[in-house]
Amino acid sequence: MKIVERLIASIKPYEKNPRINDGAIEAVAKSIQEFGFQQPIVVDTKGVIIVGHTRYRAALQLGLKKIPVHVAAGLTPAQVRAYRITDNQTSTLSSWDEEKLIVELMALQKLDFDLDLTGFSASQLADFFATEAKPGLTDPDDVPAPPDAAKTKPGQIWILGNHRLMCGDSSKPEDLDQLLAGEPIHLVHTDPPYNVKVEPRSNNAIAAGLSSFKATHHQGFDVSRNPGKAKGTTKKLRAKDRPLANDYVSDEAFDRLLQAWFGNFSRALQPGRCFYLWGGYVNCANYPGAIKSNGLYFSQAIIWVKDHPVLTRKDFMGDHEWCFYGWKQGRVTSSLDRITLAMSGQ
Repeated sequence: MKIVERLIASIKPYEKNPRINDGAIEAVAKSIQEFGFQQPIVVDTKGVIIVGHTRYRAALQLGLKKIPVHVAAGLTPAQVRAYRITDNQTSTLSSWDEEKLIVELMALQKLDFDLDLTGFSASQLADFFATEAKPGLTDPDDVPAPPDAAKTKPGQIWILGNHRLMCGDSSKPEDLDQLLAGEPIHLVHTDPPYNVKVEPRSNNAIAAGLSSFKATHHQGFDVSRNPGKAKGTTKKLRAKDRPLANDYVSDEAFDRLLQAWFGNFSRALQPGRCFYLWGGYVNCANYPGAIKSNGLYFSQAIIWVKDHPVLTRKDFMGDHEWCFYGWKQGRVTSSLDRITLAMSGQ
């Protein structure tokens, strides 16, 4: 496509242009001032505008003498008329994904960019950023049963006041970048799978799991001890009783997951800022290496002492959980937040 600069006086608008653009001229003029004239005006061989009437009027308002122009040669008179209509009409067929739009607008806001230049009005921007909860029509404590089919999809972000909750993959940089929208991380508190094969204990959970995941369900110990638990069930499998993803893989596969998880958050964590990684004693063998190789410093283990032991099939039941505490290497902070856990249980 050939683009040339022409005197604005050498082109003219189409007299029968059906598109009303009075309300867009000011916004387009601001856009041209900020970003430059990035889209040429399309004219026919006689210099009559086919596409770009609003840009033309904005250029006049700005007092521009020359503008970029593309001459659409080779079009029939019918095609020229149709092109004018088609270009305007096709732009009305698309819509905004408001969740992603808000993320982008918030990122621009953090960069101190003038959001008025986006073309949205002040009231529209206010609506996008409104976080005040609207009163519901039902009792807030009357929580409905979850739907049979999940509505949440990977990549969706829920705006919760000043917080954001994402249905995503912690190992994917693109998911973390979309969630953070340019914001750095000052603290990480996470509880990844321990690779210890967490299993549901209730009879219905075991039966439902065996019915739903015959090929992958691994709860053979309970079944061999009590064959009655292997009977099928018509009850629905609860979400919390489903097999936990990435919790029963080979050591090599789990090491790769740790590198992806820890490497992803380390990339966004500010130097000198802390992390709290929950795990078990089995993770003493695999956490430290993955922590160190991703520019993180493992300082010490924090022990959460519980009031009651955790039911397991181990020879000795534990009454505590492990937390791997440290910070990202680099700039050393003058002080670190410390958590003191009183043995009284507070």
